[in-house]
Amino acid sequence: MSNDVTRCIEILNDAIAFEEEGIRFFSAKAETTTSDMERAIFLSLAKDEQGHRAHLIELRDDLIRTHDLTPLGNTEDDHRAPKEIFEVAMAEVQDPYEYKQEDLQILEGAMEVERKGYHMYANAAAEMTSEEAKKLFTHLAAEEQTHYDLLKNTYEYIKDPAGWHEYEEGAMLDG
Repeated sequence: MSNDVTRCIEILNDAIAFEEEGIRFFSAKAETTTSDMERAIFLSLAKDEQGHRAHLIELRDDLIRTHDLTPLGNTEDDHRAPKEIFEVAMAEVQDPYEYKQEDLQILEGAMEVERKGYHMYANAAAEMTSEEAKKLFTHLAAEEQTHYDLLKNTYEYIKDPAGWHEYEEGAMLDG
């Protein structure tokens, strides 16, 4: 077995555990948040993490069986853009302007989870010599960045809805 195959299996095992942690984290936060918008976003993220976990298990198991890195490079761009997820969540809420300070802290924790995932995958990509493995881990890092962007957008909206709308709509101040 090549060094990249062995190392990919190790990284995929760590990544599966990380995604399981993310599923538990986002599911728990969905249950405890006071904001309907955050609940919808956390449930969406938990679902994304479940999909990532299943995909990673499949890749790991195939790699253990075949020792072939080629399938790792076959990443699909099937994720939704942060704006789309946010807009869906906004459409489902009744109280987007009502929040508690703890809601911002929950979002900060969620952003940290995604930041850790990004760094884990980016470091894995940098470590690989196989182009297929690099492509996989670069793709997974981009997924984590997408989740981070969504959470950051949500944080900014909840913190200052009026300011967020002005920024999103490109409002200009006359001077």
